[in-house]
Amino acid sequence: MKNSDSLYQHIIEPIEDRMIRSVWWITRNAEDAEDAMQNALMAIWKHQHRISRHANPQALILRICIDAASDVARRRGRDRRKRGPHDLADQLVDKARLPWEELAQRELSSEILTAINRLSRRQAVAISLRVFEELPYEQIAAAMNCTEATARKHVERARGHLRVVLAKHEPNRIPRS
Repeated sequence: MKNSDSLYQHIIEPIEDRMIRSVWWITRNAEDAEDAMQNALMAIWKHQHRISRHANPQALILRICIDAASDVARRRGRDRRKRGPHDLADQLVDKARLPWEELAQRELSSEILTAINRLSRRQAVAISLRVFEELPYEQIAAAMNCTEATARKHVERARGHLRVVLAKHEPNRIPRS
């Protein structure tokens, strides 16, 4: 019990907000984010000894969160495809924006997340850690248990794929390293 308390106090508690933000960036839905966080916390609990011995335990935990969120997002995407397209008009609209601007932004966000979820798992994790968490390549490599060059390659390939998929939108919206 003492080991798990230490893991929480020293490793998880300082990045708890980042964990939640990582999950939210991918799921964009409170219910899905909650499911993903629960899955991530179970995985962290299950692998706590490995995490506490890892070279960069916080980066590994963020990777676990991103994996869990990606799994939930993919599962929800499959469920939505089975049910058919959902109606954007049923969603709440931000009153500060014009309705078509809000719908266009939601559509773009949805397309970006869908494109990320269609990447290979390693590319999705790498691009999420780099773009959403703004981690340096050294920490991404540690979290993914690969070399820095491999982490850079995963991010590069993910960005290339995203540029092609999202080319119909403003090309300058996809951040570059």
